[in-house]
Amino acid sequence: MPKSRIFFIVATITIMLIGCSQVEEGTFIQGNITEINETSGDMEIDIELWTTVSEEEDTSKESYGFIEKPMTQTIRVSNPEDYEEGQKVKVKVIKDYDEHAWDLDRLKFEVEEVS
Repeated sequence: MPKSRIFFIVATITIMLIGCSQVEEGTFIQGNITEINETSGDMEIDIELWTTVSEEEDTSKESYGFIEKPMTQTIRVSNPEDYEEGQKVKVKVIKDYDEHAWDLDRLKFEVEEVS
């Protein structure tokens, strides 16, 4: 096998492994949808797992749970008709303001179904 082909294969595998090892940073909620208000877009989620993954001061990414966490959380989505009560979801919480309090009207949520 020519050296260029071996180099290409090794380089491709290396790039794929680097891409797979990237851990997304942010706050995540995982649980079941217990209530959906299709008018307002509010969804109540019964939380099974609530974690934050962050990178602090150039150290490796670290995942940690909350000490005091609510058992349910209301989120607002623009497409509530795409979800059903009882559906298991993973939600990334996007907070793009500096205040410490969570403001439901200013937070954004990326929701994906969990199998």
